[in-house]
Amino acid sequence: MENRFILLDEDHKLLTQALETDKRFALLSDAERNGIKNRLTNAELVTTADFPNNVSRLYDVITLRNIHLRQNIQYKVVPPDERDDWKGKISAISPLGILLMGVTNGQSIVLQTNKKKKHYVVMEVRNAMYI
Repeated sequence: MENRFILLDEDHKLLTQALETDKRFALLSDAERNGIKNRLTNAELVTTADFPNNVSRLYDVITLRNIHLRQNIQYKVVPPDERDDWKGKISAISPLGILLMGVTNGQSIVLQTNKKKKHYVVMEVRNAMYI
């Protein structure tokens, strides 16, 4: 899996600032925190005018297909302070949230959790209308 991905410059600024203040980010393991920081560092920053409309960003709704369970699940990627597990709102600076930033339809992603790997395919990226 490649670490480089497209990220809106505004989203990058917001997420980089959130790394310092988000309490849940501080509770992640060193490996998880470093992985998120590295992904943000390696991001290709793009302005709003140049950002492709088929690439995910903050506030987009993403439908994933768990390859092993053959189940679909939907997440809305949000800033850390808007996270709400019950409503499917996932923090962009969580291990899965950062992987969902910059994805496109049909892309495969692998989430490493403890000693397991979870394999997903992006079924749909639904862009937020107001952004």
